[in-house]
Amino acid sequence: METKENQNSFLPPAISAQRRSFTERHGTTIKVVVVGILILLLLIPLSMIESMIRERRSTKQSAINDVTSKWGGEQTVTGPCLVIPYAETIIEDKKEIQVTRNLLVLPEALNANGNVSVEKRKRGIYDASVYNSDVELSGEFDMAVLKKMNIPQSSFKWNEMQVILGLSDLKGITEKVTLQTNGKIISFESGLPVENLVSGSATVVSDKASVAYDYNGNTYELFTVGLNAKLDSIGADTLAQGKLPFNIKLKMNGSQGLYVVPIGKTTTFQLQSNWATPSFDGEFLPANRDITKNGFTSDWKVLDLNRSYGQVIRADNSSAMNQMASSRFGVRFIQSVDQYQQNLRSVKYAILIILLTFVVVFFIEMLQKKSVNPFQYLLVGLALVLFYSLLLSMSEVWGFNLAYIVAALMTTVLIMLHLSSILKNRKQGLLIGGLLAFLYVFIFILIQMESFALLVGSLGLFAILAVIMYYSKKIKF
Repeated sequence: METKENQNSFLPPAISAQRRSFTERHGTTIKVVVVGILILLLLIPLSMIESMIRERRSTKQSAINDVTSKWGGEQTVTGPCLVIPYAETIIEDKKEIQVTRNLLVLPEALNANGNVSVEKRKRGIYDASVYNSDVELSGEFDMAVLKKMNIPQSSFKWNEMQVILGLSDLKGITEKVTLQTNGKIISFESGLPVENLVSGSATVVSDKASVAYDYNGNTYELFTVGLNAKLDSIGADTLAQGKLPFNIKLKMNGSQGLYVVPIGKTTTFQLQSNWATPSFDGEFLPANRDITKNGFTSDWKVLDLNRSYGQVIRADNSSAMNQMASSRFGVRFIQSVDQYQQNLRSVKYAILIILLTFVVVFFIEMLQKKSVNPFQYLLVGLALVLFYSLLLSMSEVWGFNLAYIVAALMTTVLIMLHLSSILKNRKQGLLIGGLLAFLYVFIFILIQMESFALLVGSLGLFAILAVIMYYSKKIKF
């Protein structure tokens, strides 16, 4: 008796195709659709990995904030500024009223010299960069600039003059601060007792892709806290005429960064530190810098022509204060490698690795007439996703490069052994392992590159697509 298969063998091809089931006739297409759905489903755990990376970065920032809140935060030095009150007559309700205004006289010259010693403080597996610094401010005020204000000399209240110095975090001050001027030593007091003093603000923008934390959108404000020194021990005649030299020495703790506001008509800033990976930040870059493995030295020179505010400012002039806040410059003490940024960049290439791995397994399945069920595809995909969890957890302890090598090796060996067993062919398992190794090396190179990452990545993807197109001709759908 003839079997059904023997009967079909003598039928014309068109009739034989009609008798085959839908699954038999479109099996390859169905497999492609199922694999595509699995790839889309794997986007869910990948998005969870991205969220976990951001959460861990936020956790690290919280740990750093906890350390720096007790030690001293980022420090910005604004000053010294000379505050001169004066009487002004205004008309209100048809009556003449005398009110007191304040002028901020900025130095004719401001020379800042700083020496910063940076160290790391641990909090769990995280560390924060903190420093102690010696900063010396010297220069002089020139009273001649007051003539440009068209204010009668008799209106000035010379006996109420004071010098103010804006700082970001008074908690960081470690020793008494004094003002040396005209042979006298005057101690600074805490606070800024200046009527109608506006706290200028500016948005802090960092264009450093390697910075560990996103500082974009944060707001820096000057003159929110600071110190003041009364000048009543100096005669009014001395203050009203000539020049007033000053010298101030600051010993203070801080973290993450040290900045100076260029309030001098000529501002110079020399800074040296033992930190080997500085990030020069703010409105002005150093004119000279020398960075070695033992630290760095740098110096800035900023003229009044380089900024948009004058040498005499009314204390309630918010526009000038905001411009002053925006002009700060300095250095940020960042870690040379940000593993969280690199983790995020690596996850962006995850779909590429999953897709190419599935394509190679599918090609082997079709060309070698071996069946791999969708569940095995899913297991391979989950192993590829787990790589990024391994990478994140290891990079927090070992650093990104070593963690990448170990996680890639673990994932490649696992998938290679699994597919060798499923396909029952060690050579094909080694082929897939070699592909994964190549992909991980290729992605690692892209992560390390910055300027040419897009170009190299595009050329690499073009070459990979060309290979896939060549081998796809042998597959019958």
